[in-house]
Amino acid sequence: MTTVSAPVRDIAVAHSPDSDDAFMFYGLATNKVRVPGLRFSHTLTDIETLNQKAQHGVYDVTAVSFHAYPYIQDNYALMACGGSVGDGYGPMIVSPRPFSQAEIKNIKIAIPGKLTTAYLALELFAPGI
Repeated sequence: MTTVSAPVRDIAVAHSPDSDDAFMFYGLATNKVRVPGLRFSHTLTDIETLNQKAQHGVYDVTAVSFHAYPYIQDNYALMACGGSVGDGYGPMIVSPRPFSQAEIKNIKIAIPGKLTTAYLALELFAPGI
């Protein structure tokens, strides 16, 4: 007697190599968590690339910046897990000395991308930067 196995559905998962994403996806990425009938493929890339690709629906599941979510909400739902922003943690300006809010507007600041939450927080902190 031949047994017919159920088809396996491939799920494309994308996340950044940041420690919080690595922690969230570790079980799936290492096959320690298995779901019958599903096979997960993982893509690791920077968060701004993930934000941009999410606008085109490239992945089934993807990490995105909270700032990018309004642009993709018609195609993706937020999961209850994850998050890199909260009370007392999240984006920050790192420099060898403190700067006032007025000084911030006159210096160059590297950002991880225009759709990142870090950039949104910076714009809210120092409008017009």
